[in-house]
Amino acid sequence: MKQKMIFLALTLWMLSAASANAQVRIGGTTNPNSSAILDLNPNNEDNATGGFLLPRVNLTAPNLPNPFEEHVKGLTVYNLTDSEELNEGVYCNNGVEWFPVISCESMNAGTEPPVIFLRQPGFLWLGVDGSLTDTLGFELAAVDKSGFTYQWYKRDPVTLLSELIAGATSDAIFINKDNRTNYGISDEGKVYQFYCVVVSGSQYAISGTGRVVYGTGARLANGGWIKVANANLRVDQDLSLDYQIDYKPSAETSTVNDKAYDPTVYGDWYEWGRKKDGHQKREVLAVNTVATYLNSPNGVGLDSLDTDGQIKSGLLDIFGKFIQRNAGTLDWRQYPEEDGNFATAPANEWTWGNPVNGITDLDPCRSELGAPWRVPTQVEWAQIVSNNIWIWQDDGTNGTSGYLLKPGGTNKPAAFFLPAAGYRSRIDGMQIKVGICGNYWSSTINRTTRTASYTFYFENNYFDTATHTNRATGCAIRCVSE
Repeated sequence: MKQKMIFLALTLWMLSAASANAQVRIGGTTNPNSSAILDLNPNNEDNATGGFLLPRVNLTAPNLPNPFEEHVKGLTVYNLTDSEELNEGVYCNNGVEWFPVISCESMNAGTEPPVIFLRQPGFLWLGVDGSLTDTLGFELAAVDKSGFTYQWYKRDPVTLLSELIAGATSDAIFINKDNRTNYGISDEGKVYQFYCVVVSGSQYAISGTGRVVYGTGARLANGGWIKVANANLRVDQDLSLDYQIDYKPSAETSTVNDKAYDPTVYGDWYEWGRKKDGHQKREVLAVNTVATYLNSPNGVGLDSLDTDGQIKSGLLDIFGKFIQRNAGTLDWRQYPEEDGNFATAPANEWTWGNPVNGITDLDPCRSELGAPWRVPTQVEWAQIVSNNIWIWQDDGTNGTSGYLLKPGGTNKPAAFFLPAAGYRSRIDGMQIKVGICGNYWSSTINRTTRTASYTFYFENNYFDTATHTNRATGCAIRCVSE
């Protein structure tokens, strides 16, 4: 009871002090500073041993209130998200959106108003095919910029350590393929981060983070990047973009007198899970398929497969041949039916670093181009589609139709060309929609249907990364790497 009386008296004293002076002190024994409503100094004015820790949250975007329900004017937090639109640091809400807290220094009379960034540095892609020049800069508010000084820094995206770039003292830096090493850009496919510190009188501001990548590839979410092969599997990887787009498919390069079977730019058609053994050759028609399996309910039997789940090389009547399927599982090979467990099936999955037995050379990208190339996953295809600009090239009879991918924006150079390679029918081995659509394998299995895997399918103005295609179908492959 005595303790409760003491606590009540102490509470009444604090409320009385707060009501009389509109001030409260947490810590220490002296009265709160007369200029403060809440004084957090635990000891005396010159001997603080702690600080004020703001709530730490993950903001989504400047214009979204998340993780809060609505924008609240004056709400201040420490943001942990580091993305293209947000940097880690203190942010304040103005009732409409989030703004970074730029400076807490005093404003002396006669100095310029605070620096406001209207446009952040953004993204810059440097291609390996030609010397592409571009600018990594920003735009300031319309204020008197006399006396402004600039200094650019490079930041490691993993360690977040920064280093000053000597001589980079203007409001923009110009980077191209030839001078990239001056800015420490050396590794193909690695994301490099840059930002600028702007000083104006007694004030300073730090720009948002710009990202630079060198090499052929595509943007992923949150500023990521993935290396993408320059051409489809089986195509000469040194062919330029212009050559691939301008190339006119010819019937003379196929054995069936049909330009749709020209592999020069289209590449080959693989049945999912099979290695390069001859079955994938685009220039060969259905005369090289195995008709005896056409109506079989199970596909190639387990007794005809080796320990890697591939057709035994000694079986000349089916080895290296395209397997037709229009009944049963619609897979080119048989699966165990007794338990429906993939673990009991032969290990022929195109999974990068097969977790069951460690086999990696079953991936046709790995076996053809070497490590670390591989068939992309369904998620990677989805991110490549949603984070880049796609421009349709309808060349008809004068070239190769397909999509140009532009990671930097509509008015930026293209990174690579994805031809409308069509696909081979599992029913009769004939070509389907060559020059009209693209159907590219992923390494991701649809474990619901069990006999299908996901592909990236496109036609002009249509994309689908959730298509599941029967594994006896022949589809093109575009490889990716880390």
